[in-house]
Amino acid sequence: MPVGGRGASAAASGAAHSTAPFYRPGTRGGALGVVPGVVPGVLPSRHTGAVEGYDASTYGDRFADVYDDWYGDVTDVEACTERLAGLAHGGPILELGVGSGRLALPLAARGLEVHGIDASPQMLARLQGKPGAETIRLTTGDMGELALADPPEFALVFVAFNTLFNLTTPAEQQRCLARVAELLAPDGVFVVEAFVPADDDQGPRSSVTPRRISADEVVLSVSRHDDSDQTITGQHLHITEAGIRLRPWHLRYARPRELDAMADAAGLSLAWRHADWEETPFGPDAGVHVSGYHRGNVRTVLPPGSV
Repeated sequence: MPVGGRGASAAASGAAHSTAPFYRPGTRGGALGVVPGVVPGVLPSRHTGAVEGYDASTYGDRFADVYDDWYGDVTDVEACTERLAGLAHGGPILELGVGSGRLALPLAARGLEVHGIDASPQMLARLQGKPGAETIRLTTGDMGELALADPPEFALVFVAFNTLFNLTTPAEQQRCLARVAELLAPDGVFVVEAFVPADDDQGPRSSVTPRRISADEVVLSVSRHDDSDQTITGQHLHITEAGIRLRPWHLRYARPRELDAMADAAGLSLAWRHADWEETPFGPDAGVHVSGYHRGNVRTVLPPGSV
């Protein structure tokens, strides 16, 4: 579910627009157990400093039981998977922050070779319990390290719905892009979907917003946004008759031009940028971008103001 790392509300993030009320803070470091049938990755234990007690597995483990219900339709899955399948040209695919399989399962159902990495054993366990999951090669691990066992050269590596921002420092994000460049086939493509943050610096600010209200539950989103380090830290308070569940998340966002600079440093060049998966032209008012990067110097000339 997009509560912690794939999508962002304008109020909480300062983005020009928004596609979802929640974030999807996906995969970071942290010592994780091994899910049966899942390749264990290298997961150094570490703190983000954002929420005491928060580590790589926290987001997925706290959201796994509600993710499909809250985020199953957060974006157009058909348009997304159609575009991704076309970009793969039948080659192997790697999804960063695969979660419960919202995108990986329909891609695998098309007969494609799909790999996925996520830091949360509970999210991967949810995925493994679904039909078709046995065809996906899964790794429990940090997407900042991308320690995969005997990976192929990937035709496509992608990270959807803001999940890249779950890496909470510029260094982690840069390391991830460098590793992606190593894993890509020479003609492969790396695709990032993320919200477009506003450029204005409003200083530190906080908000409390009701996200869901029904006869049986209330979900309140409590967040703190700091422009100086480009971070958003939050908790979803999930209140039911059974009690209160705390579902924390934390992200470090980057603007498209900053992502382009990190990609350039990793040996990746921007080839195209759109406002959605249906290839709507990207412009200065877009709230989301879907960007494709290739290895080497293949930058496409884009319209003024589109990056």
